[in-house]
Amino acid sequence: MKLIGSLAVAGVVASGLIFAPANAAPIVFKGNGLNAVPASNIIQNCGTIGIDYCTVDHDQGFQYSVSGFDLTAKAYIGNQAVRLIQDIRPGNSGLGALSENNPADDQTQADSGESIEFAFTRNIFLSDIEFNSGADRDCSNPGNEGPCGDFDFYIDNIFVATIAAVDLLTNTFMGSSFKFVPVTSGGGFAIAQFNVNEVPVPAAFPLLLSGLAGLAFASRRKRKTA
Repeated sequence: MKLIGSLAVAGVVASGLIFAPANAAPIVFKGNGLNAVPASNIIQNCGTIGIDYCTVDHDQGFQYSVSGFDLTAKAYIGNQAVRLIQDIRPGNSGLGALSENNPADDQTQADSGESIEFAFTRNIFLSDIEFNSGADRDCSNPGNEGPCGDFDFYIDNIFVATIAAVDLLTNTFMGSSFKFVPVTSGGGFAIAQFNVNEVPVPAAFPLLLSGLAGLAFASRRKRKTA
């Protein structure tokens, strides 16, 4: 697979020690260790099993604020926003699209043309993405809703790669929006959690700006005295 996002991040991190990575903030949509609770636009217990939240106005999606990171999650069929479901019980669950044509399906499914997108308010590092499959199982042990399969991955509306959805995808990606489009027939997944990191400003950048400003000021003084 082509991991353009990971390569871009690797290039940024390797470019110098002036980057000081922050501690990762896990954002958890599944039941165990749940910390991502939507702020509004919620109807509860809208699925068939366990405890879950669903969107009322699908165009608004769910808004979250976790550890200083603000994001909006939305589900789609094609370009049309559809019901987003956060299945928090049992533990091997997560966030997915709830197709209006199949209310028993709480996964983001390829055959339904579904997708799920996360939009942050600023550029971040996204890593350690945990996927779960049908019947609230890990991807390595799919249930009757099919395997997790592959997905087309978009960062900031640009296609990056076709990637296998596994129990834990440890690669790191940088951007402000991330869209997952399942492409394996009969496959689909819920996104259980991921880690988010700040994209730090290089420590040398303010010094560089002040140095350039000093050079410009000195140049102007030299022209005035000439």
